[in-house]
Amino acid sequence: MIAHIENLPTLGLGASLSLSAQPDPVKLVQAKGGPSFVEYAGLADVDQVIDEVERVRSAGVPVLFHPAYINFCGSYANSEAWLLATAKHIETVDSAWFAQDCAYCFWQEGPGYSSQLGYFIPPIFNRASLDNAITRVKEVQAIISTTVAIEPPPVSFVAGTMPLFSFFGELAQETDCAILLDMGHLVSYEMASGNRVREAMDALPCERVVEVHIAGGKLKKGEAGTIYVDAHESSILDETWAMLEDMLPELPNVKAVCYECEGVDEDTVLSTLKRLRKLIIDLSINKELVAKLEASA
Repeated sequence: MIAHIENLPTLGLGASLSLSAQPDPVKLVQAKGGPSFVEYAGLADVDQVIDEVERVRSAGVPVLFHPAYINFCGSYANSEAWLLATAKHIETVDSAWFAQDCAYCFWQEGPGYSSQLGYFIPPIFNRASLDNAITRVKEVQAIISTTVAIEPPPVSFVAGTMPLFSFFGELAQETDCAILLDMGHLVSYEMASGNRVREAMDALPCERVVEVHIAGGKLKKGEAGTIYVDAHESSILDETWAMLEDMLPELPNVKAVCYECEGVDEDTVLSTLKRLRKLIIDLSINKELVAKLEASA
């Protein structure tokens, strides 16, 4: 077991949402069967979100910061000022780790949020791109001491010939980082590439997967076939549920399972958390995670 991963706290079953929009995170936390932690995206400057974060922490649960502006791939370096601001943000809110999609957030020198592009643009899955990603992740780790978890992004197209788990498995090993797996993102890769992720499981260092995401999505007809589109306000697709059922028994060190539910009504969030709780208890091989969910059932 990797020491810095083994020592991370087991957070249980949480919700990822906007702190200033519906559903209200505090109401969810206080509801029966509500989340045991809240994950959020936000600006680099912690002072812009600290009041909303403190509302959640005062309700008795920890938070995870899930930014959307770190360049974990590509040739352009991250702004040192933004990395220092991120380090301060993480320390201030006491985020146990931080994860983000390994995708392009900006195309030129200087920082930028992924929302400025409209969506994450995935890396090219080849050796040159992997070498750049290794450099970018180490660049972040040099300033931010908290455990970094890289996340394969959603894809509507695939460029390059390296299998997804080969790319991210080697990236995680070379940088000694953790991994977040989003079940919908894995579905998107299968649809865009025609490859099954389960056929490359040997390349995935499963012990490094500390967090799992599940969220709503939509299927869209494209010129090259059906693609998966991230749509957190939508229902979770059957394909995504099936991916979670397939993957959970393979992941011995998952510390947190998170339902991304921005724009979803409170009743739907709570009923989905109930379904997730049962599924995790039945299928997860992490005894600490199961025990935490059984205690809160």
